Amino acid sequence: MYADSALSLVVPLVVIVLVFITKRVVLSLFAGIVIAGFMLQDSILGVFGYVSQRISSVFYSDGEVQSSAIYVFGFLIMLGVLTELMKCSGGIAAFVAWAREKVNSPRSSEFLAFIAGIVIFIDDYFNALSVGQIARPLNDVNHSSRERLAYIIDSTSAPICILMPISSWGAYILGIMGGIFGVDKSFSVLANSIMGNFYAWFALLGVFLTILWQINLPQMVKYQNAGVQEFEEIKEHSGGSMWLLLLPLGALFIFVGFFIFYSGYRVVGNLDFIAMLSEAQTGFALFWGGACALFVAVVLAFNRILANEYWLIIKDGFLLMLPANLILIFAWAIGPVIKGDLQTGVYLANLSKEFLSNGSLSPQIFIPLILFLASSFIAFCTGTSWGTFAIMLPIGAGIALSNDVSLNLSVCAVLSGAVYGDHASPISDTTILSATGAGCSVHSHFITQFPYVTSVAFIALLSFGIAGYFDNVLAGYIFGIPALITLFWLYKRVFRKNILSL
Repeated sequence: MYADSALSLVVPLVVIVLVFITKRVVLSLFAGIVIAGFMLQDSILGVFGYVSQRISSVFYSDGEVQSSAIYVFGFLIMLGVLTELMKCSGGIAAFVAWAREKVNSPRSSEFLAFIAGIVIFIDDYFNALSVGQIARPLNDVNHSSRERLAYIIDSTSAPICILMPISSWGAYILGIMGGIFGVDKSFSVLANSIMGNFYAWFALLGVFLTILWQINLPQMVKYQNAGVQEFEEIKEHSGGSMWLLLLPLGALFIFVGFFIFYSGYRVVGNLDFIAMLSEAQTGFALFWGGACALFVAVVLAFNRILANEYWLIIKDGFLLMLPANLILIFAWAIGPVIKGDLQTGVYLANLSKEFLSNGSLSPQIFIPLILFLASSFIAFCTGTSWGTFAIMLPIGAGIALSNDVSLNLSVCAVLSGAVYGDHASPISDTTILSATGAGCSVHSHFITQFPYVTSVAFIALLSFGIAGYFDNVLAGYIFGIPALITLFWLYKRVFRKNILSL
């Protein structure tokens, strides 16, 4: 109905504006669903039914229980309980005491998070949530804000996953490319796109420079620890061992990794890693991996936790993750509204396609630029890079081939733009989970990281223009790397008085 109308933009734009104004993500998402109901239904009763159906579809749709979503919600609750259990047993305090001498500054604790984010590249959900569990205690004790940690986590989840073909992202993109270029050619196209993915590489460089120079832009200072929630204090037992933290987290990594590949193996029936990743059920892996890790933690802490303390641990763990679960419910509810019912992505894709067909533009330069901008805007409005890949990769490839433009650069522009839009969007699930992993609010994370990631995106956009002009990816880096370093050095100089002092 709205695939050919600018009205398809109303809901995502209203949601984003409301997030800025109200600072309430759940309310903004709910308002977006209600507005869509009025756009698509003829009566109040119809609107009520539409809103109810969209929210309930997160759990039950087309006659089937949405087990993947339920698994993720269950995992989040278990992760909250696991965190409180490790805290109560004294494991977190012992780990912080041990690491304080080795990781004794905001810079060093942030670099630990940065390195962990690069190492855990198998899946963005797993990356976002697990890195927070490792880095948050040290981050707090070294007086680095939760919002800085959320920015680091978000910048090393999707950007690093898309640079690794052996990841859930790589497997998904290979599936899309297989339908465009053929199965045999799709891996070489993806492999070639890694080098030209300017935004992903620059995002990693940008967060590295932010940590190295301790750059705190005004929004990062204004909203420091703005979304930190406190619950009833659980008594921490003294004399704990750091193994009460490290062993459960180690079990979490091992079991989730095992179940990711096992869930894929159940479908494909062989040990083809790429095939297993393409069929992996992340929600299933997170839930059962989390359950195994929680069991390990309970066994290790059994003699240190009193029976009456378990209820408080479960309650606080549930409350800790309740905001993230609520936001995810509404974010996943509004996704099909924007993508399917209003067809916002289709409208934007068609608009960009018409613009790219304008013969007065130099295709070698402008096609990569427009593909980057269109993919960025679609992902930002819809909150999904994966949906943007599915929409824009066929369009980008077709336009590149018909205009004799670099196919590799066009694919890179789509991938880069989609990752940026998803990275910056307040309704993206990776934005939500990065805030959850860091322990801050989604609003404060979105508002503080936006200037950093948009600065990186601007340099990436210019780099695509340079690469297109010279028909050479290397030219984009020759311009982009010095430009990004210079820009962040200027940030360091201009905002040097805004360094955090917590």
